[in-house]
Amino acid sequence: MKSENFFNDEEKQRIESAIAEVEKKSSGEIVAMVVDRSSEYRDISLLVSLLTSSVVAVYPAELVYEASSGIITRILPMFNWVSTVPDGTRFLAGLFSFLAILIILYFPFRAIVSRFPILIRMFILDRRMEKETRDRAVSMFHEKNLSNTRDATGVLFLISLFERKVYVLADHGIYEKMTQHHLDGYASSVAQGIAKNHACESLVDAIQSAGRELAEHFPVKSDDTNELSDRVLSEK
Repeated sequence: MKSENFFNDEEKQRIESAIAEVEKKSSGEIVAMVVDRSSEYRDISLLVSLLTSSVVAVYPAELVYEASSGIITRILPMFNWVSTVPDGTRFLAGLFSFLAILIILYFPFRAIVSRFPILIRMFILDRRMEKETRDRAVSMFHEKNLSNTRDATGVLFLISLFERKVYVLADHGIYEKMTQHHLDGYASSVAQGIAKNHACESLVDAIQSAGRELAEHFPVKSDDTNELSDRVLSEK
């Protein structure tokens, strides 16, 4: 599932209508966004590619080690004068062959890992994914101008598909009345809804619930304008 088709057109319309209704009753500015992933996890991709390449390279390297006496005497005639090839020399032959095979296998395995992100996800700690989702939310909050609203009342609902995380982030004006822990409750309810295949319904419910609180703490003003688009945003 990609971010651009996580919600269908009808669901997007429902979400956008919910945002519009909320903003009619408060000075809050809500943005809903879906991203494919919050990070590329290049370090994890490198690690997984090296691990899988190493595992596969062990067996052929072992074969080279077992046959190294014959191979070495053919390549280096000076060993014809000794009854047996030293174990240290055989070990080096196996080690160098392992490294050579590892390098050869790394690039195709890197391509395979990039095509199957689930292989990477298995090696990522949950707290790392939480941090990356939070960082992506902060980045998008500024990039999409939620930090530039007149009354500092921007609220971002971010759904990160690869991490399977939802994060709700608000501007400093909101935090004067609500804590991050309180906003995390909205994120949790959306995540639970997605897990039950009710992504649209859970997001709409969370937006409406947040809207009621926004209307209480930040009622709409006579000169209020819609500062940000109500459209559901999506990015890689």
